Amino acid sequence: MMNLSKEQLARMIDISAVKADSSVEEVESIVKAAKTYRFICVFTLPSLAQYAKECLVEETGIDLGGVVGFPSGGSTTTVKSFEAEELLRIGCNELDMVINIGKLKSGLYKEVTEDISKIVDIAGDIPVKAILEVSLLKDSEIKDGAKIIRDSGAQFVKTGTGWLGATSFDHIKLIKEAVGESIKLKVAGGVRNLDVLLKMYEIGVTRFGIGHLSAINIMGELIRNDKG
Repeated sequence: MMNLSKEQLARMIDISAVKADSSVEEVESIVKAAKTYRFICVFTLPSLAQYAKECLVEETGIDLGGVVGFPSGGSTTTVKSFEAEELLRIGCNELDMVINIGKLKSGLYKEVTEDISKIVDIAGDIPVKAILEVSLLKDSEIKDGAKIIRDSGAQFVKTGTGWLGATSFDHIKLIKEAVGESIKLKVAGGVRNLDVLLKMYEIGVTRFGIGHLSAINIMGELIRNDKG
């Protein structure tokens, strides 16, 4: 077990309610958990971002995240731009955007780059995490996509939306082979216990997007281990 405190762990976790059926009650649950464990960021679907913002009123140290082009990435850049602008107006201070996966698979790298760069420009100083959806990609596409994200100015490569498949250690290794330490790495999808999280942290992952029940369970594991 790595010597990682519960405070350090919590500051690497984005707790999320971003499934199609995520309800107001689930948003309330993730905000409550974030306040209890001091998770770094709360993510909802765009239509519930304003509600999450209201739940975080007067709360410091917990960011509000918004998702752009979620979950397919297939919206036009104009639509993604409008969505990003609205989320920033609401008060989101992190944006996770899905890249245009179909265009990446089609080899239209210039258009993929322009799509990401536009959201990065709109975000300004707000961090952008660009999502690959690794479970849909060939190894070469994962590597090329990671390089495009880095070169487009995003702060993080993110492995997936959490809607499709799990991120594997091989996925992480491919990204690291492509971009090394030149950009930060966030994993979403399949991180449901402390052991997996710590192994991914050891190989360079610095942020994790985790559903609220799994996030709470992982914190509980660490607390029990500390007491043991």
